[in-house]
Amino acid sequence: MLDLETLRIVQASVGALTFVLVYFGTYRSTRAAYARWWSLVVVFSTVSSTLYLLDTGAGVPVADALGNALAVLSGGMAWAAARSLRGLTVSALQLAVVPAVIAVATLLSPRSDAVVAGTGFLVAGMAAQFGLAARRLWILRSEQEGAETGDPRAGIRAALSSVALAASVLAGFYAIRAVAYVALGPESKAYTVWAGPDATTVVVMLAMVTVTYSVTEISRFEVAEAWRRRAERDDLTGLLTRDPFLRQGAVALAATPGAPTSVMLADFDRFKELNDTFGHAEGDAALVAFAAACREVLGPDALACRWGGEEFAAVLEGVDAEAAVAVAGEARPPDGGPCGRCPGGHHGELWARGGLAGEALVDVLERADEALYLAKAAGRDRAVVHGEEPASS
Repeated sequence: MLDLETLRIVQASVGALTFVLVYFGTYRSTRAAYARWWSLVVVFSTVSSTLYLLDTGAGVPVADALGNALAVLSGGMAWAAARSLRGLTVSALQLAVVPAVIAVATLLSPRSDAVVAGTGFLVAGMAAQFGLAARRLWILRSEQEGAETGDPRAGIRAALSSVALAASVLAGFYAIRAVAYVALGPESKAYTVWAGPDATTVVVMLAMVTVTYSVTEISRFEVAEAWRRRAERDDLTGLLTRDPFLRQGAVALAATPGAPTSVMLADFDRFKELNDTFGHAEGDAALVAFAAACREVLGPDALACRWGGEEFAAVLEGVDAEAAVAVAGEARPPDGGPCGRCPGGHHGELWARGGLAGEALVDVLERADEALYLAKAAGRDRAVVHGEEPASS
């Protein structure tokens, strides 16, 4: 059995080779965020392992604190890599908080020749970070279940499974280490043999190799997904375009039979007059402002789309007619809009509800369109629920 120092040297060597393969072999060709994050995972994990070799001299407390902080930071970057596959970002503050706490806790912890200071904080932090990464990866893996044979997303399942399993193993292993550290003590034989630094170094190397094997395929998947998401979004407003909205909306309605669900259409009052009077740039600004209001009120992941021209559509799950009308009143730019000179002093949205969950979305949209027509005929600037008489504004 190799001693701990030799194992850490081997880990550092494997990490350096892995970085070269991931960064130059995958990231430079794909520019995928996942490959970039995983390159950083390897770098910080390798530097952390190297710092633990500095076990003599006055700088040991600082080396241990940095080693623990960078190890936890590498776990946080594994979480960031998993989030990047859905186009989600992680701020520098989110990544820095836990490592900073670990570093301070390590410096304040009592020292021992038998164990690195702050080990208890380290293993708890690693369990949490890899647990978050595993959760995100399993969610993404489950979303590929419905992909049909031939769909590019179907081929990614095996790669996602291996990475999610590796993250789960690491999260579980560090959780076991944390329990054993507290229950058995860092100097017990059971802890040192099965959950000590030697075993950890081996497990980390195996996980590193396993994940790196799938990096290329996952990075290509990420690039393809980014292009797919871009193709599904309206260039001006950033909302969904019609086809993906119809697909996702139909799934949402079918998934919640019997639950209150509102389908709404919106139109701008006298939009052509705005364009003709002040120019298309002002009209575009109005559309962008309305899309921003939709995202603020409905949430960034809401099913909302630019239906066409100045028309918008949305599916509100779990929202009944009364609540939908209230939402309609909120989802509008301030009076005067972004240009401050719209006809009538404001951008008038015409919202309409039609249908319940379990019905075909296209049928519900037809009734919402009827309500939208009634809203226009009743004087504009009002919300109309299908089947009800238009109220005065």
